[in-house]
Amino acid sequence: MMKHKMISLALTMSSLGLAIPALANEPTGLAIQAGLLAPADRMALQNAVMADRLARPAAYDLVAVAKGCRPDGWMTARTPEPNCSRELRTLGQAGLLPMLSALALDWTPHGLSTDAAKRTQEERALTVGMLEAIGALRDTRARPVLHAMWLQARGRPEMLAPLGRQMTVARATAEAMGRLGGALELQALQSHLRAEDPLYTAAIAGLGACKRTDSAQLLVTALAGAKDDATQRWIVQAMGALASSWSWNALGRVRMEDGLRVRQRVTEALIPLLPKTQGESRERVVQSLQLADLPDLPARLTTLRATADATLQHDIDDLLGRVARAHTAR
Repeated sequence: MMKHKMISLALTMSSLGLAIPALANEPTGLAIQAGLLAPADRMALQNAVMADRLARPAAYDLVAVAKGCRPDGWMTARTPEPNCSRELRTLGQAGLLPMLSALALDWTPHGLSTDAAKRTQEERALTVGMLEAIGALRDTRARPVLHAMWLQARGRPEMLAPLGRQMTVARATAEAMGRLGGALELQALQSHLRAEDPLYTAAIAGLGACKRTDSAQLLVTALAGAKDDATQRWIVQAMGALASSWSWNALGRVRMEDGLRVRQRVTEALIPLLPKTQGESRERVVQSLQLADLPDLPARLTTLRATADATLQHDIDDLLGRVARAHTAR
């Protein structure tokens, strides 16, 4: 009788467009709190997963037993931490629904550590690996799951804790969301661009993955307001990722003009930083300028070199050499 009442309540909430709390025996996902997916989104995902699982059950098994995040994989190989991002990416499009299901619907651990701390580390590594693999696909079917994860990130400190490579679940979520590149993603990331916001650095990284001209302007504005060197370096790194000529070329000719505008905007913002920075901060600027690889970058650098001090002249010559070698290698 109680179960029937709970189902009746769920149907009523669904008709009102409210998130449905999980039933006591309902399976839950690895990363999303019960009820955060809108009823229509949850039902659509459940239906898609049901049909997909019948067509290719092996993909679901591969996601569940990702070796790089199991102790018999990463600990046997003596790697410092679990990492299954590359392994999950090899699944390609076939891995999308299995990974969305694991994150949001039904996660059953397979062969993880019995030690609580190691198990937590492995589950977080699995979450990050799935998010990075999902982001690489740029498939809008992931939108509801990614936005639900971003929505819950502020209230879950574990999503902000670094997991090797300075990666966090929040940052991986932001970058996967950014790669969808829609107006909804831009708005969700922009809403956290306050320096005191716990999701600020994740939002900056997400903008670096969001291939839009307005992403560039948001990062330029954030750079102008950076209050310390560490924040400035983080923004500069995101600007380099956003402006990467290689990543724009991978999007094809249809995005060529957008890519050129972003690369130009980023280059114009970064070149004036060269005389104002030194050490690690200047190197980060150099790397991002090299990634943007604007066609007239050598001319711009040569102009700046004419009034630069000896140290900056050396760094400009080094950057010019890097650019020339990169072009020769192509």
